[in-house]
Amino acid sequence: MKIKNKKLLFLILFLSIIAVIFVFITISKRKNDFSAKPADSLNLKNNNSKRTEDSIMIDFNGDGVKEVLNVIEKETGFVAMELFDLAGNKIAGLSDEWLLYNTTFFKIIKLNEKSTKECLQWNMVPGPHQIETVFLSVIGDRIEPILSIDFEKETVYSPFYNSRGELLVGDIDKDGSIEVIEFVDEYPVNAPRLDDPEVDNLIREQFGDLGVGSEAEGMTEIVKRENYGKGRGKKVIMAIHRFVDEETPYFRRLPPDEYEVIAGKLISAIEGIMKESADMTKPEGWETDGFMRYNDLEQDSKDFNEFVRKFWTHDKPYEFPMTDESVE
Repeated sequence: MKIKNKKLLFLILFLSIIAVIFVFITISKRKNDFSAKPADSLNLKNNNSKRTEDSIMIDFNGDGVKEVLNVIEKETGFVAMELFDLAGNKIAGLSDEWLLYNTTFFKIIKLNEKSTKECLQWNMVPGPHQIETVFLSVIGDRIEPILSIDFEKETVYSPFYNSRGELLVGDIDKDGSIEVIEFVDEYPVNAPRLDDPEVDNLIREQFGDLGVGSEAEGMTEIVKRENYGKGRGKKVIMAIHRFVDEETPYFRRLPPDEYEVIAGKLISAIEGIMKESADMTKPEGWETDGFMRYNDLEQDSKDFNEFVRKFWTHDKPYEFPMTDESVE
């Protein structure tokens, strides 16, 4: 009974996190309506400057001078973005077609180590361990996500997605090009499911308080499958994307042969580490270590990963047919 109570406590904490996330999506903690702040209170030397204490200073064009990026949260929960030079002249804005949630989890990075241009890694948190990421750059007078192109399927892809650990960004194979690696859970088909009649009631009560009772069925399915971490399995290398620095920058989703070059090395490395630490034990319910290839998943596991992604992102599309306009 004591163990069961601990598990129920864990579930209550898990559901509380979910509650916070739902509230975060509708009422962001980070307020970015910078126009409401008086310029005098900012002690700025240039009265024409659009810079505020919350502005993001970034060198998109790589000329050595930072631009001023202001993020404004809309009533919908999505954001608008406006980019200014230091004199207050508007340079670019985010198109209304890109539905990006507000976030405090962003960073300024370089996708080409030989270039001075910076871009903005914008990490959005739709679920308890699900992250959607876009890499924002400036193309002409528009702030645009850098899309990933799958030339075999003739599709474009955005945002990147991760449900296991962090999105891996870096020159993984040390060839001078930056890669982005997406990770998801294995969700083994034969992993034990959580079987506890109290779980349904807890979920329905929690979601009832949030006014989203229709989501309870999907949440129940996810909680039972994840089973306090026992059902998440290994860390799966879902896809690898390589940055291509052209006039209109893009990522190229690596085909199977190029995927294997990097994935094979990662899997071999982690297996070697696991053998060295085989004598180490982990507490009950801890996630299983190890990497695996996405193609090695059973179709049921792939389908469940898709279900989880759609559940937390509210079925927001992320893959589109490639057109001349989308790759310009």
